[in-house]
Amino acid sequence: MKQIFLSLIAASFFALPVSAHEGHDHDGPAMVQAPKGGVIKSLEEVHVEVVSKGKDIKVYLYNKDLKPADASQFKIKLKAELPRSKKTEELTYKTEAHHLEASFDAKGAHRYNLIVLITDAKQGHEDKLTFTVEPRK
Repeated sequence: MKQIFLSLIAASFFALPVSAHEGHDHDGPAMVQAPKGGVIKSLEEVHVEVVSKGKDIKVYLYNKDLKPADASQFKIKLKAELPRSKKTEELTYKTEAHHLEASFDAKGAHRYNLIVLITDAKQGHEDKLTFTVEPRK
């Protein structure tokens, strides 16, 4: 009986998964918390956050350390795409120091895609980010 009990205990040690630190993935990419509560996506040199309320859209730019980035060092195009028609509309925007402000009427659609085409003057290549926006009042 002792041998069966000891063998069960020994078998349970080998059956348990081995983990050095539970909840920590040192090799995985770090999650970036959106400072303004929107949706954030990362590129090599910049983080882009989109915040929308109703028809109003704000696009915030941050450097690698999540400090506000100078919006004038980027060439940016904003486009909106309604889901059913797949037709895109280029948006005009106003540039503030660290963010862009635009407006888009989703024409009653419950969601649309905001496409951000961004070119960094330092890197010289264009990146495309797509955000799914659900307009709320």
